[in-house]
Amino acid sequence: ERVAHDKFDLVIMNPPFTRSVGQEGDRVGTGNPAFAAFETSRTTQRKMQSSLVRKRGKNPIGNGNAGLAADFLDLVVRKSREDGVIALVLPLSALSGSAWEQARQEIRRAFTDIIVVTIAASGNFQRSFSADTGIAECLLIARRNAPADSPRALFAILESQPESAVASELIANMINGAIRSGEIRRLEDISLGGSSIRVGDTSAGQLIDCPLPASGPWTMAGIDDAFLAQSAYHLARGKIALADSPQDDWPIIAIADVGSLADRGPYHADINQDTTTGAPRGPFQIISPQITAIPTYPVLWAHNAKVERTLILKPDSEGQIKTVSPKYHSHIESQARRKHGYVGESLDDRMKRVVADRVLEAQDDLRQNALRIWATATRAHYNRDLRFNSQSLIVAITERKCVGGRAWPSVIFEDDEQEYAFALWCNSTLGLLMHWWTSNKTQSGRGTTTVTSIPNIPTLDTRKLSAEQLSAAREAFYAMRDLRFLPFDQIDEDPARAELDRRLLVDVLGLPSTLCEPDGPIDLLRRKLAAEPQIHGGKKTRVIFYEDSDDDGRTIHRERTEIRTDR
Repeated sequence: ERVAHDKFDLVIMNPPFTRSVGQEGDRVGTGNPAFAAFETSRTTQRKMQSSLVRKRGKNPIGNGNAGLAADFLDLVVRKSREDGVIALVLPLSALSGSAWEQARQEIRRAFTDIIVVTIAASGNFQRSFSADTGIAECLLIARRNAPADSPRALFAILESQPESAVASELIANMINGAIRSGEIRRLEDISLGGSSIRVGDTSAGQLIDCPLPASGPWTMAGIDDAFLAQSAYHLARGKIALADSPQDDWPIIAIADVGSLADRGPYHADINQDTTTGAPRGPFQIISPQITAIPTYPVLWAHNAKVERTLILKPDSEGQIKTVSPKYHSHIESQARRKHGYVGESLDDRMKRVVADRVLEAQDDLRQNALRIWATATRAHYNRDLRFNSQSLIVAITERKCVGGRAWPSVIFEDDEQEYAFALWCNSTLGLLMHWWTSNKTQSGRGTTTVTSIPNIPTLDTRKLSAEQLSAAREAFYAMRDLRFLPFDQIDEDPARAELDRRLLVDVLGLPSTLCEPDGPIDLLRRKLAAEPQIHGGKKTRVIFYEDSDDDGRTIHRERTEIRTDR
């Protein structure tokens, strides 16, 4: 009532980023981290949380998972008037995190003249605008007017943090001048590359005008090389962009979302976690490493980058069906007491049988749930927590079917023959380009996705491949199964990746061999991806493969690291 809604011409804010979830480091035991400052009691924290939930109302931007910044954005939207301007400092996750989807939808729906400023640098501190924030950030400026046509945003990507307030003002003036001139390249343009931001003779970054997707991440954030962004945009629409050819000459391939080709496996919590009552949300106990030579329920669960260098992986864990825990047993007994009026009394034989029967039912439910999870076992598994500068695979194939776990959720094809082409594509240069383009790139050197987001990733439409092409994909896969792949930040120097690209594009898809020649279009993409700060994350070492011999003279494949001198 004191500060009314829909009244402010300008709202500028750098809100707190604290999240209610997350109990790591110095947050352990603090209760709700969003309200735990100044030694606030747990009771007061709960009251504050309840008050916030009430104030959110219907269809809130804030939801608890995105953190308090989303609630403050909700406040900003309510307070700004029609034609008013908002200017915010937000975590970079606001542009790509699934918890921020409602916020992106609201900005897209109710605002125009949207400008997003990010920094294309390696390291989270180097991608921050705030002096005391160690996470990557973005600046969001927008005018509160519903867009008349398809929503768009201007992305300004700076090469580094501005060194001073004067430098910031000069960059801002250059951006405003480019907006007034109307000469800003678009993401969908045929001429590849962005519009340069120059201060005198110095390049400060680039500008690119982008359509905003109907849902999902705003993928342009923090990208150093606009050529890569435009290449990814066109590839998601079935065209391989060539810098030196007109668009009519670009090779065409069939692209579809993963979800239209295959089902996804279960979320890891539905495999092994319990509820607060001790009730088993997931039916399995995960045992790592596996304790039996041939597990009944093999699982590919966690990451080990040095092991994950070849296209085929072995399961690293096994699942054992849980038994009803003592905690859940007590919960069942408490339920029985309340239902039958036993309060503070010892159970008689009849009630003991009632509890025992319910425990047996719970154990049978565990077995049934285990069979349901096991029915999702497959050979193809997607890397949902990809670290570009240490890991080598986006999709792994296991020799036998297994359950996909926390790091490697399953991708379940109805036709197993499509798995080989899918694995080749996802681990190719073009597959990396699609994963990188659509992933959450908030953390430097990492491109994460969620189990629910995997179905939205553009990929090769394996349904459109002929029987001969599927057979060629299988042949190419097994010909390369023992090759070791370097981490993705070394994609430019990896002979195995270059061979995979050639086998996929030329031998399987039948595209011109000129695509894969040295200094050709795919080689250019590999070099550009390796140079992208979001890919290498400022890593100062490189992986070197070499061969050694054991005491019996057998060849052993090893790897070591050496210092890079080019970063």
